[in-house]
Amino acid sequence: MQLERIRLKTFGCFQQRDFELHNGINLIFGPNFSGKSTLVNAIFFTLTGKPIVPRVDTSAIKNAKAYSGTAGLQFVVDGERYQLYRATGKRIQLRSEKNGAWHVLFDENRVKVTEAMLQEQFGIMHEQLALTTFLREGEIFEFLARQTASRRDILHTLLGIDRLIEVRQRFIDTRRIAKREQGRIHAHQNSLRFNAQNANASEIDRIEAKLKSLEAAYGAETGDTALIAEWLQHQNRLQKQLDTLTHQQHEALSGFNDIAGLRGMITTIETAVQEAVGLETKREKLIQQIGSLESQITALTNVCNTLRTLIESDEQHCPTCYQKVEQEMVQQIIDEKETEKSKHSTELDAHKKSLETETANLESRRELEERLQTLQRLLTQFEHRSGEIEEIQNELRTLTSRLADRGIQKGEQLPSEASAGLDKPKLKAQIEQERKRLDQLKQQEAVRLDRLGALQRVNRDAVKVEKTLLSLELACAGVDKTIETLQQQILKPAEEELHHWLEKMELFSVSGENGGQTRVDLQRQHLLPSLTIDGVDRSLMLLSGSEKMFLYLCFKVALAKVLGNPGFFVFDDPTLHLDGERKALMVDFIRQLAEEHQVVVTSYDEDVRSGLEGANLIEMKRRS
Repeated sequence: MQLERIRLKTFGCFQQRDFELHNGINLIFGPNFSGKSTLVNAIFFTLTGKPIVPRVDTSAIKNAKAYSGTAGLQFVVDGERYQLYRATGKRIQLRSEKNGAWHVLFDENRVKVTEAMLQEQFGIMHEQLALTTFLREGEIFEFLARQTASRRDILHTLLGIDRLIEVRQRFIDTRRIAKREQGRIHAHQNSLRFNAQNANASEIDRIEAKLKSLEAAYGAETGDTALIAEWLQHQNRLQKQLDTLTHQQHEALSGFNDIAGLRGMITTIETAVQEAVGLETKREKLIQQIGSLESQITALTNVCNTLRTLIESDEQHCPTCYQKVEQEMVQQIIDEKETEKSKHSTELDAHKKSLETETANLESRRELEERLQTLQRLLTQFEHRSGEIEEIQNELRTLTSRLADRGIQKGEQLPSEASAGLDKPKLKAQIEQERKRLDQLKQQEAVRLDRLGALQRVNRDAVKVEKTLLSLELACAGVDKTIETLQQQILKPAEEELHHWLEKMELFSVSGENGGQTRVDLQRQHLLPSLTIDGVDRSLMLLSGSEKMFLYLCFKVALAKVLGNPGFFVFDDPTLHLDGERKALMVDFIRQLAEEHQVVVTSYDEDVRSGLEGANLIEMKRRS
């Protein structure tokens, strides 16, 4: 891709203007506040849809007085000429030249669709361009100021491995949570383990059969009167149990007309809770937005205070760049920053109100969840009591039927004289004992069934956690394999290209006196470059600032070629904060790079202008 023209309309400090670019070196030269960085932003924004400075909104790069700004590029790819226009309002248009006329190929405002189209047709990707093709203003200084160990993160980012590592870390964190849940479930399983065999069933059947034979013997021994008296006593006991259970069941329905009303209320609350899903995520997003806005407001306040100090001071020159201070221009910048700060403050207030509303909604949802748990517990109690009531009612019906066969209707009592003269034999005590044993066994059986149900639910949860852990293990292994493959496919060719540029720049001696070689191993120490000179490792901490700087630049260029450079490089003020020796080395590097690629450079340094003599010069003037 060869860039031919930059076209701007209400973009940055430009109302409407075109800039011609040539092959080789293009030097955009001018003082501060003349719009040099705006042209770099225009190229990057047109290709990617984002400003070159991270975490800056696109609205900040349009003309402050315009509703929207538009940046465009005319370029040649494989002999075909194209024009690409992108507006800050997200609309993008692509044209191609055929027979001297321009034809629209694409006109769309859907971000994902446009980015996919540009990547497919021209191989344009935001991260790749930002990390290999463009050199931001101050990026060299940021690199030199970093600690040696932190440069590993830069290489991860340049290779695109940082996102894979982030994904892997998320899998690892999720796996850690799943293992804790697995431990909790195992502890719960151990607390519920018991003999699941129904050992009481045969004993219950045996006692019930024995009771029938004992009752038959009791009737034969003492006559129907004693048996009927026994049945009536048992009927009274059952009736009392039935009354107690019915009362408890009514208490479970406290506040509801019937069980249908209770179930309806549970369904209503469950629906309300389901509709409130996502409140935590929405609230967390608002908190992040509030934090971001507060940071931006603080940064804008600091900038305004610094600029006001610059105006109010007696110094007539900027202490950083030594340019003459234009008070009107600086005051205009202050006004723009104050307007932007006011806009962020308004947005911050709106987000804080929304946060209060979402917090209140979240509290309401939690109250609903607590109410739902209470109602579900009442429903469980009601259903449990219903089962017990049904069992007692069945037993009562059996006794009532037996008494009816003896001519005793429900509610009738035996004559007092018959009861008074009844002597309870030893057989009756045995029947009572067997009935108590039967009741105990039935209670134990009910507890066993309840524990069995709980254990089955916990076992199902354990199976789910096991499957989740297996999936996470496979996911981590897949990411590790992807990282390894990426390193093998990219790092080795990148090393060869890096050695080519190190030899070309004569940064290190390629061949030693005894036939040794200087090699840079990108795969050692977790992608932290290792430098070997004549077979001896040399710590990167011992490299000079210039060596580190050009090792970084050569790596960017090498990686750009391996990943598919579009054919050009853009350096925004690359000599910022560099001394005279490093400036000369940077100028030499740009000349070497221009032998193979188109290069766009911005600068206000006269040494850079004289060093790049013969370049296509685009002179910028400070705009009033």
